[in-house]
Amino acid sequence: MKSRNLKVRKVLAALKKYGCLEIRNTSHGVIIENPNNKRSTNVPTHQDILPVWIYKNILRQLDIKREDLEKHL
Repeated sequence: MKSRNLKVRKVLAALKKYGCLEIRNTSHGVIIENPNNKRSTNVPTHQDILPVWIYKNILRQLDIKREDLEKHL
């Protein structure tokens, strides 16, 4: 993946295709859980574009390899 910003909806859709569950919506975003290891994180949805550094933090917090998720993007 080139170093670029991603659309939040595409990232959320890819996480769901990967197998992550949407736990709940908050005022700050969507809480997503990886059922393989029970890790969860917040995906901010207050803007349409997700900066690359936040995308990388989400993957790190959910313990997902970037290559595995990008198959679903």
